[in-house]
Amino acid sequence: MLKKFKYAKILVVFFGTLSYYQPVQAQRAGTTIERNEEAKEINDLYSKGKWEEGKNKAEANLKKNPKDSDMRMLVGKYYTHRQQYDKARYELVKSLEYAPANVESKHMLVTVETETQRYSSAICYINELLEVNPYWKGLWRKKIELYRTMGNHVEADRLLKRISQIYPEDSELKGDQAYVQEQRAVAVAKAGRIDETIEVSKKRIDEQPRQQDSYFAVIDNYIKAGDYNNALVYTERALNEFPGNGGFVQKKIAILEHQQRYPEILSFLELQMKRGGGSLRSQYNYFLLEAARNAKNNDPASLYGKIFEGSPSNKEAFDYVFNDRIAKEQYEEAIAALHKHRHSVGVSKELDMKELMAYKRMGNEEKVAALTRTYFIKYPADVELRDSYVAVTLQQAKANMLDGKIDNAISDWKDIIQHGGEESIAIAQNGLYNAYVTEKRYQEAIMILDDMLLDKPGNMDLLLKKSDLYNKGGRYEYALSIYEQVLGAASQQDRDRLMSGYSEMVQPWVKSLKERYQLAEARQLCDRWLTVDDKNQEALLYMINICYQVKDKAAMLRYAQIAEDRYGDDIAFKIKLAEAMNHNAEKRPDSWALLHREVQLNPYHEPLINTFSHTTEEYASQLLKQKEHLQALTVIDTALSYKEDNKTLKYMKGLAYEGLKQYDSAYRYQQFYEPSLLEFADFKSHLDYLGQKSYRNNVGISHVRARYGDDYAITSISTVEYSRLLHNGAAYIGRLNYAGREEGKGVQGQVEWSAPWTEKLSTRFDLALANKFFAKLTVNAAALYSFKPTWEAEGGLGYRRLFTGENLFNLNLGVSKDIDDFRLSAKWSNFLLENKGESIYLYSLGGKAQYFMNNPKNYLLAIGSIGNSPDIDLLNTQFYNSFNVFNAMVGAGIGRSITKNIGASVMGTWYNFQTEKTVVTANYRNLYNLYFQLNVSF
Repeated sequence: MLKKFKYAKILVVFFGTLSYYQPVQAQRAGTTIERNEEAKEINDLYSKGKWEEGKNKAEANLKKNPKDSDMRMLVGKYYTHRQQYDKARYELVKSLEYAPANVESKHMLVTVETETQRYSSAICYINELLEVNPYWKGLWRKKIELYRTMGNHVEADRLLKRISQIYPEDSELKGDQAYVQEQRAVAVAKAGRIDETIEVSKKRIDEQPRQQDSYFAVIDNYIKAGDYNNALVYTERALNEFPGNGGFVQKKIAILEHQQRYPEILSFLELQMKRGGGSLRSQYNYFLLEAARNAKNNDPASLYGKIFEGSPSNKEAFDYVFNDRIAKEQYEEAIAALHKHRHSVGVSKELDMKELMAYKRMGNEEKVAALTRTYFIKYPADVELRDSYVAVTLQQAKANMLDGKIDNAISDWKDIIQHGGEESIAIAQNGLYNAYVTEKRYQEAIMILDDMLLDKPGNMDLLLKKSDLYNKGGRYEYALSIYEQVLGAASQQDRDRLMSGYSEMVQPWVKSLKERYQLAEARQLCDRWLTVDDKNQEALLYMINICYQVKDKAAMLRYAQIAEDRYGDDIAFKIKLAEAMNHNAEKRPDSWALLHREVQLNPYHEPLINTFSHTTEEYASQLLKQKEHLQALTVIDTALSYKEDNKTLKYMKGLAYEGLKQYDSAYRYQQFYEPSLLEFADFKSHLDYLGQKSYRNNVGISHVRARYGDDYAITSISTVEYSRLLHNGAAYIGRLNYAGREEGKGVQGQVEWSAPWTEKLSTRFDLALANKFFAKLTVNAAALYSFKPTWEAEGGLGYRRLFTGENLFNLNLGVSKDIDDFRLSAKWSNFLLENKGESIYLYSLGGKAQYFMNNPKNYLLAIGSIGNSPDIDLLNTQFYNSFNVFNAMVGAGIGRSITKNIGASVMGTWYNFQTEKTVVTANYRNLYNLYFQLNVSF
């Protein structure tokens, strides 16, 4: 029979899974079809054989929601149907990943693993299903079959025996046991071991009383062993099960003939002939003759029988006839005699007990059960009858449990507790506990456990069950307290074994509280978990994540360090430690170094590489803010060697190049940034700026228009310049200034050279010569140094030879500060004016504020200065020279990058200066300037 199951395993497992399995309320509230119309539609397509169409719809749904467990299950169903088991396994495992309680997926995985001969894995999924519904007979049979397929017959037999005890009346399980027993019987018989053959066959009769072959085997082997009495006993049992069976009739006749019990043969033949055995007449005549020959003396049984026939109320005759027939296993005749005697003398307890005893000897369990209940009501003080009643009720309770009649079973268990002995009460309490659990009546189940704990205080198993019930009822505080009580009283060996159960209980609650954002409660529970099991990796991981969510960075770092100390080889905890360190800017370099070491050892560990890339982004951003562009470039290149497609890092690499003034490389890498629609215009403008700065050649045209407030005459200066940018960042500039006035034309030629020496230090030098209006000779030198991430200092020296014969020396000291998109500058210009041997100290204190809009070419500008000399820019234009008197200036301007190649700016200034040195007679004049500039790069 088991071989048939083996050949039909695909149909049994696959179709049974999809359409016939019992609903498991503890895992899923319903099937996919009941909960999801789309899933029902797809399943209907499968039922109609439209597998491809159904699969396409499921995959379309997965594109919308890749974590839809039901759609994953239906795709897995398709691949199972197509026998593409690897693909089916992938989809079904994914389904369980998103919905661990998906029963359909687990059933199909049993089929997939069975078909691919991964029997251990199939057994694991069956075990998961049995944890929820431990009385699922079909799964037990499948598990037994898999063990037999694996060759583990000992485990298979153990499981078969166990499930058969739970389902003693199940025909399929009886058939399985019969097949196993039959194979063993054949093996024992072939070995010639009669006693073992008898025991095996008797066991088969007890388990399968409707198998005729088992009776014949027992009877024949008893005859071989010369034990005719037992052979006759089993012949009678066989006839009780199979009345009128010719084979058993002849067996009984043969045994009785061997024992020369002719009267019994004749009585038996008369009974059989009355029941229609007309072919036995010749045998009857033969044995009648043999009985006559054998009966030389009167048989006492016959004599008492005749007395009883004449006087049924005769107690002596009845006792002899009844006992004689019982001894001869003529149970029906004995019961008939008892009824006849009871009719004559009336009802009595003695006769009732004799009747019950006769049915027990006959093996009529149904009748025994009925009489036991009836007589226990009549004779409740009878201890033996009470024990029988308890035993009968116990069997009935088990049967009701198997049939799903839980309320009836509960009533039976309560009766057993009321009337049973200590052992029976213990069994009934367990049964009642299981019944309440099955019905999810957890509080009543807890009350039963409390009763059991009164008899067994501190029993570990009972306390664990009580903890489990509180947990199932949602009262995890009680559940954990009881479990902790068990752990506290357990030995170290038991504690190590029980610790995993504690974790399995607390983990879902931590996860649930975390998912509901009850983070304070989740943290307290996680802390409790770590108090019990301070080495639990999962608890440490949860605590680290919760601390991150509640923004307790110090605690996150502390737990990450604890985890890393205890599980130094676990990359996951190294990642968490690095993430915790990232929240502290001072520890970010150490975090980066830690991950760099790990990624060198594990260059293909994807989560590690992702974390390393993210840490590099934060660390590089920090370095860029500190103007450490070269170091930022180094760490970015290191990360890109492990994940070269990281667009964020490539963009940041472009920022580093921009800081290094390598604009061509900055332009190339910053293109990897993917701006949003709101950012697109500013981003494109900034790229245009980088593109413009990356060009080596630049032509600038500027024009200045000036007018005094008390004069409408316009004075102007026009400038054209050309600059050449070298690869090392140095630049050469040639500049020509032109001024046309009433006095004539003035031209100034100027050359300028600038060069960066380090990332922080650069210098600038210029020389100019003019024929009129400008300074006759101008020489300037300046140095700029970035001494802090957002600070820059400037120092410069200059000399001007004026056409008036005066010499002007200047010392400039300046400082600039970047604040986000603002740049604030201050400059203190010191002048020494020499004229005919006299020296005058002059000064001008100026300030400038710029607001940059997405790039340095787009800006708003505000400037101002005050002192006893014009500012340095006005001195260069020589619009006026008002020295050693009050001078003030304010101005504003705007710059704009028009295209990738073209930029323009405009600025206006207002100068107010004193015309006379004496304050009493001083006059003040105003000078208004407009500056226009256009730059073209190529």
